[in-house]
Amino acid sequence: MAKISSYSTDNTISYSDKLIGTDAQDSNNTKNYTIGSILSMPLPNVPVYANNAAALAGGLVVGNVYRITGTGQLGVVF
Repeated sequence: MAKISSYSTDNTISYSDKLIGTDAQDSNNTKNYTIGSILSMPLPNVPVYANNAAALAGGLVVGNVYRITGTGQLGVVF
């Protein structure tokens, strides 16, 4: 296997593109994961706020991620 730095950069990322990772629930075996499967993972511990101002008031700092109340969307504090 070549050095990672020698591979070309894919500037068009799609949900079906694959990443390589370790499966902790399967004896740490190396497996492929699609971008889509990673993005569809539930995020149960991400705090929920109505908007950026509420997230800041709730103690989050710039760069923190939060879920936007009632939308299912993620926000990043700015």
